[in-house]
Amino acid sequence: MKTTEQGIRYIELFDESPEIDIPAMVKKAKTAYKPFNFKDKIEFLFFYKERKDFSHAIFTEYGIIDDEFDGKKAVHHPFGVKSIIGIEVSGDETIPLIAFVIGQAIEHFKQNMDIRRHEEWKGLEKSDSYQSWQLYFCQVHSSTVRYGLEGSADMFLRSLPFVLAKKGESFSQPYFEATFRHLIHSMSELYVMRQAGENDLADDHLKTIAELTGPEFVEVYEGLYGELAEYLETIGIKYNEVHDVSIFTSIEQHRNRFAALYGG
Repeated sequence: MKTTEQGIRYIELFDESPEIDIPAMVKKAKTAYKPFNFKDKIEFLFFYKERKDFSHAIFTEYGIIDDEFDGKKAVHHPFGVKSIIGIEVSGDETIPLIAFVIGQAIEHFKQNMDIRRHEEWKGLEKSDSYQSWQLYFCQVHSSTVRYGLEGSADMFLRSLPFVLAKKGESFSQPYFEATFRHLIHSMSELYVMRQAGENDLADDHLKTIAELTGPEFVEVYEGLYGELAEYLETIGIKYNEVHDVSIFTSIEQHRNRFAALYGG
């Protein structure tokens, strides 16, 4: 077992390499977030090159069953009010992966506070709308780090036209959940792009979206984008405050509007 400069415990499930500086990567990933005491919110960070090693380790140590075939390169497992996190070490991708998954640790902590304080949260804990918010929150910060590393911070926006070109299929029942997640990812990247002053590039992406869909789609897309961005800049950055449940109702309403546009 080792610890980062901030006292977060971590384990490397691979042979040590002088080229891999775990504490430096964690430190860089944390810069995407406001100060937050991860030390007592994260049980362990596991770094691996083979997912099966992580799955075996957390089952042996904690009895947690991990789906090693889900394809994720960054994995969050709740552990009481804490988090157990697994991250695949994969070159330049590692730091954005860390940023994404420690965002889940923040949200897990905040969610636990919400459930304790508000009865209505017990029904929202695993809701699609809450999962959509968490995805947005984590992807914004992951893209922020990626942009700072001069990496590609618009991969979901660039691939979105391929989804929209087959919108009749993409928004049908079998594929809708994946498509909606793709939209949320793209809104996260659009936010980071605008924060970085890349307004012309952001406008180009929106123009492409409009050409492939239509004004009604763009209205719903920009409406949800605006609400998520506003929420992120208010309650979303207050890690120790309770969520406003109205944001989840709004996300659900937008989901239904997207579904109605092409889903019949």
